[in-house]
Order: sequence, then structure tokens, then C-alpha cells
Amino acid sequence: MKAIQFSDFLSFKFISGLQANPSKTQLAYVVSKPDLEKNEYHYQLYRYDGERHIKLVDLKNKGSFIFESDDTLLCQLAKTKAEEKAVKESKETIYYRYTISTGKLEKAYTFPIPTTIHSCLHEKSLLLSSTLSPSQHQLYTTQKEERKKLLKTFKQMSNYEEINEIPFYFNGLGFTANQRNQLFIYDIQNQSITPIVEPDFHVGVIKVSQDHQHIYFTGKINHGIRELTNHVHVYHVKTQTKETLYNQDDCSISNLFLLEDKLIIFGSDMKDYGLNQNPDVFLLEKGKLNLFNLYRKSVGNTVGSDVRLGSSVSEQVMDGKLYFLSTVDDHNSIMSLDLSGNIEEVYPLNGSIEGMAFLGQQLYIIALYRQKLQELYRIDLKLEKQEIISRFNIDALRNKYVATPKEYYLKSKSHGVKGWVLLPKDYDPNQSYPAILDIHGGPKTVYGTVYYHEMQCWANMGYVVFFCNPRGSDGKGNEFADIRGKYGTIDYDDIMKFTDLVMKKIPNIDVNRMFVTGGSYGGFMTNWIVGHTHRFRAAVTQRSISNWLSFHGTSDIGYYFSADQTAGHPIVDTEKLWKQSPLKYAHQVQTPLLFIHSDNDYRCPIEQAMQFYTILKQNGLQTKLIWFKGETHELSRSGKPQARIKRLEEITNWFESFV
Repeated sequence: MKAIQFSDFLSFKFISGLQANPSKTQLAYVVSKPDLEKNEYHYQLYRYDGERHIKLVDLKNKGSFIFESDDTLLCQLAKTKAEEKAVKESKETIYYRYTISTGKLEKAYTFPIPTTIHSCLHEKSLLLSSTLSPSQHQLYTTQKEERKKLLKTFKQMSNYEEINEIPFYFNGLGFTANQRNQLFIYDIQNQSITPIVEPDFHVGVIKVSQDHQHIYFTGKINHGIRELTNHVHVYHVKTQTKETLYNQDDCSISNLFLLEDKLIIFGSDMKDYGLNQNPDVFLLEKGKLNLFNLYRKSVGNTVGSDVRLGSSVSEQVMDGKLYFLSTVDDHNSIMSLDLSGNIEEVYPLNGSIEGMAFLGQQLYIIALYRQKLQELYRIDLKLEKQEIISRFNIDALRNKYVATPKEYYLKSKSHGVKGWVLLPKDYDPNQSYPAILDIHGGPKTVYGTVYYHEMQCWANMGYVVFFCNPRGSDGKGNEFADIRGKYGTIDYDDIMKFTDLVMKKIPNIDVNRMFVTGGSYGGFMTNWIVGHTHRFRAAVTQRSISNWLSFHGTSDIGYYFSADQTAGHPIVDTEKLWKQSPLKYAHQVQTPLLFIHSDNDYRCPIEQAMQFYTILKQNGLQTKLIWFKGETHELSRSGKPQARIKRLEEITNWFESFV
């Protein structure tokens, strides 16, 4: 049995974009794969007819598509060098039409703005979604020659940013100052674009009624500070009018759904547990949010992994029920909400559900199940059975050692902490082993039993790898996830006690060769750990937080996240934030520490690593900073292939130098 290598991820295939055609007789989805030489990902469009998976179109480095009809798909694609230039320099968006019955691919639309087709309303119009600044609206209103002058002006203006609002940049999007998510109606016959919201209006969630006559969306005018609460609106396609359905500033709305004649809102008032408070379910009726279900449990998928790319719809409406995902403990479950407001678990999966769609009455999902890579599964909700229906990754791990997570549970009077251990390849209980503690991000996410490439690589290299879900993690309700003002206290206590448990259960771990790493919140906790204990031989901190005071004004979410999570304001409660900052304890660090950070990480800006690294270097500690250029907070999950391999090599080489 061969060992898993870092570069094995180059053979992994990632599935996303799962959706059904209008009559729910066929599915389409995208399969992507890394290209090391070109340092990018390539996307291919597939179709599933209930029996076969059929490759349709090479989408190059784009993965956007939508069903136009049962027989046609619209794909975002630039086929030629001239089209690539038009997209890059002229800010155009090109869509091709693929006809399933004939296999013909032909150009369908060229839009004069960067945009995505959100919905095909009918044969006469499309709903477009774009992110534009007020001046960029001129791109679709000016004539050809004027447009050229405008593009030249934009190019000159690209050398600086005019900032008068927060946030002014956003992780993965770059600078976003003065830009707004906008909605447009595109008239196919006249080739005209008509906005349905004001230029200063920022759109959030979008849902289109089944008859395509009503477009529901959340959003509000941005007055300089983007708020966490939203209003609800509807655009009537036939009359071309917009109506506000809810205008109170008291609810953080995470999603909205149409369930027959009911408008369902998932939202939170954030009063009891802050911005991470799990949502309740409301009916929006006559301008009021009426409680439909006091849910207060996780909604969505927060199970971590480093072997997914792209996204899919994670909710479906079928036969008077809304099906949605919930993170329960360490896995995902499919839940259903009926017209009476009842919520029940209809299918738990021991893994991660990455997307769902109905084909007829059968539910299909993209999933990470047990230690398999992503595949498509058919779910029989009545019989509660699942069947794998794809084999995209069947050969990727063939004849490779994949460690099975061994579960351990830390029980205390107030709560329990679940975690796992991966034993090395050819494990011998009589042999001494080094160990790596890996800490998840969030903090309101979870580790599960799904495949994690970095951990499997280390297990194959002879490390015991262990990980857990301390307080602050998702899946166990609001109280368990609430560590506001307690960072580095109860969560640190859980992680250290779980480490003690692992040492007790696996006594042949060499206590002198223990290592720790983590990213984002896991990076914060790594920074905190090395300032509060010397039990680890070396550490690697990734995309971390070290100073809550500077984080507040530099992170894209800092202006609200830091105050919420630390339970204090940097000016009013300076000492409180400083006390929760790992940088305060830098003089106590004796553990050799490697920093991994990206300069386009706007979630945890690179200055967080620079501060900590500089102090440790001045103190004479063995330390190093690996600065990734052009990468974001998502380096380990969707970074460019060469950077992802470099990251794993640097982390591992650091640990290996101390083994």
C-alpha cells in the first residue's frame, strides 16, 4: 500500500454547481481539476440523465452555468484569445449556449458588464447579478466610442482606491469600496439592461418565484457602514415595480425561501449570542416577522475539509417542504420544514453534504462521505438509504493508506468534547511517534470524519495526527458555540485537556516531538498556545489573528467581528482586547514558530503575522515567515495549485526539522 503524497491532490476532482433542469429530468454539474503547470483549475461541464454521466463542455477556468431550458444550458466561457481580451480589458461577459439534443455550442450573449446570469425568467428576459460601482453603470448606457474612453479612465483609476466606507475590501473579492451587488433585467430582444435597484443599494439573498413573476431579495441602501441587518423586497416582473416587504433593522437575515404562498425567513436578532447566533424561522406577513419555528440550531454546512472547490445550492423545495442542511455535532443532516412550521431530520449523513438537487422525486447530493473524496450520491429519503452514483475519484486514493479517524470523547460536568486520532501508516504500538495537533478555523465550524488531505499526508509520513471540536465549535447549539470574551480560556482548556486525553490513550506518542498548527481561528489558537505552554516542540500558525486591536480596523469583518467576539471595543475596552490578543504574551514564547500568511488575505490581514513575527525575531526566537503573494484567506482550500503544495511542504519541513 502506497503512501499519500502532497502532490496527490493534483489528481483529485472537485464537484460543484449541482442543479436540475426545469422539469427535473436531468442534472448538470461542474467537475474541476488542478493544473500544476498553468497554476490554475480547469472546469468541465457534465450532465447526468439518471443513468449516465456525460461530459459536455470544457469551461476552461470558469465554472458558471445555468439551465436555460430542458434542452439548453448557458455557460460562461471565453473560447478565443479575442474573447479572453474582451472579458479582461473591456469588462464584458460572454455566455455560450449548449444544446443537449444536438451537442451544438454557440455564442448566446455578450453583456457589456461583468455579470452572472442568475435566472432565466422566460424566453424574453434574464435576471443578471453584478457587482458594480456607480460609475461602472455607464458601461451599459454609453455608446461604443464613449465606452472606450470610459474603460481608459477606469484603467487610470486602478492605480488608487477612493475609500469612504467600510468594509473597503473583502477577502477573495479585492477592493470593494463603492461597489454594490446589483440586479438587472436583460431584455433579450432589445439587448438592453435595466437596473431594478438603486446604484447605492446592496443586494444580498435572491430567490425567484416558480412562475418567474416575482423576484424576492434582501438588501438595503449602504450609507457608509455595511450593516448586519437587512430588509426584504420584491420586484414584480410584469409591472416592473419594486416593493419593500420588511424594513425593520432588527434581524440578520441569512436566507429566505418561497414555500408555496409563504415567504420563509431564516434570521437572528443577535441579542442572546451575538453575530454567530443560530437562526430562527419566521413567516413574513404584512410587514412583520412572525415566529414560525424557534429553531436555534445550525443551518448550513460548516464541516471543514481541504478537498472541495466551488459551491452548490444547499436547499431545495419539493412537494410543500423545504429541505435544508444543518451541521449536527460533527456531520451534516438534511432537515425538512413543512407548511405548518415543523422541522425534522430526514437524513443524517456521516460526512459533509456539498450540494443537493431533486431529479424527479429522488434527491441527489454531492458529498464527502467517510474517507472518500467527493462523489455524487442518490438519497432515498423514504427508505433512508444512499447509493453512490459517480466514480470521479475512485482511482485517486486506490492502493493508498487512508487513516481511519479513531474517535475519543472528553467528558466534563458541563459539556463534552469530541475528537479524533489518525494513526500513522504501518503503525506499531511499540514504536515511538511524533504527533501533530491540528486546530480548525471559525471558530464556529467543526471537524468531522471526512477526508482531510493535509492530515492524511502527515499520517502517511509517520505522524500521529489529532484534532477536536472544542467550545466555540458549531453543531452543538448556541451556548456551546459562544466564546465571546472568552477566547483563549475555555477553548484553550478544552484543547489542552483533549491533548492530555490523547497522550493517555496513545502513550507511545513522544512528548518531546509534539507539534501544533491551525489556520484562522486555529492560527489564533496556535499563537495563544505557544504563549501559554511550552509542551510543543514547534508550531506553525496560518492566516492567524495575533492582535485584536489592529484586527478591528484592518480585517474586512473586523469592524463588527472583533467587538462581538471579544465583547469589547478597541477604544473603550483596550485592555480587554489586548488581554485576549496572543501578541501580549509574545515575550513568553519559547516554541519555534513558522508563520504562513497571504498578502491578499483581507479576513485576517498579513499585518497580524508581521507583528508577531517581528517581536519573536527581535527576541531571538527561531522563527520564519512564508509570505504568499496574491493568495487569500482561502490558500489551503482554493489557493493556486503551486501555492497549495508549497504551503504543505513548508509546514511539513518545519516540523521535520525538529523531529
